[in-house]
Amino acid sequence: MIRSLEFGKSFGGEISVALGNFDGVHLGHRTLLSEVKRLSAEHGTTACALTFADSLLGKESIYDFAEKKRLLEACGAELCVLLYFCRISSLTGREFFDRLTETYNVRDLVCGENYTFGSDRCDVSVLGSLCDAKGISLTVMPLVDFEGVRVSSTTIRAFLKSGNMDSAGKLLGMKYHIRGCVTSGDGRGRGIGIPTLNLDLPIDMMEIKRGVYGTYAEIGGKRYRSVTNYGSRPTFLQNKFAVETNIIDFASDNLLGNELTVYFHKYLRPIKKFATADELVTTINRDKEWTDIC
Repeated sequence: MIRSLEFGKSFGGEISVALGNFDGVHLGHRTLLSEVKRLSAEHGTTACALTFADSLLGKESIYDFAEKKRLLEACGAELCVLLYFCRISSLTGREFFDRLTETYNVRDLVCGENYTFGSDRCDVSVLGSLCDAKGISLTVMPLVDFEGVRVSSTTIRAFLKSGNMDSAGKLLGMKYHIRGCVTSGDGRGRGIGIPTLNLDLPIDMMEIKRGVYGTYAEIGGKRYRSVTNYGSRPTFLQNKFAVETNIIDFASDNLLGNELTVYFHKYLRPIKKFATADELVTTINRDKEWTDIC
């Protein structure tokens, strides 16, 4: 299990560190983590990700921190050193580097070629000089393109906000998803023969384009085809935001509190108000026929 440690708290032993925000843990981030994992195995160090536990000022998080930690662990990180933007934003690059290397026994640093740090936005050339002075190995990884598109969190957010789940998933390295515990709803879906499982969107996670999606739901270690309403429910005069998933051919009784993960494959249509519940049911049944085939 990955261990978390607040920046400034000591850790015994040498570490190899990947530097970055790691929002989304996308394909570019995964190259950094793969290199840190390799260096860790070669040098007998602990593979570490140094990342933010809170959102950067003005930035929306692709995943909440709990999910980011899961993804970091899946990519080989054994230790997560947590930065809080509000606590370090005033540090210059030199001050940040000194605090890092005075607190931790850093053997290797790995970052992307566009990495900057400190309030004075030092770049990798400055980082290289600082590492040379302390005998720390620095590996600067090239930026990653996929199918002609530069992989970045900014680009992924734009895809998610436009409902382009296929492109977002390709740059993330997996389908965008929401994970949480099943919460209670108002029972409207069950009343019209379309029972749904409800999830609360984590408060530190961005909103994607509102609408109805073709999804896969994972519960109890198994995946099922599903349809997810992401947004309001105007047919029932419900304007409150909700994430409601109808799992196809699945008995969804007594699942409150169970962990549910919903993988977003395809934007199907916008949310609309139907004149009758029967019209809504007919449309949802048509939604269930969604396919990834274009």
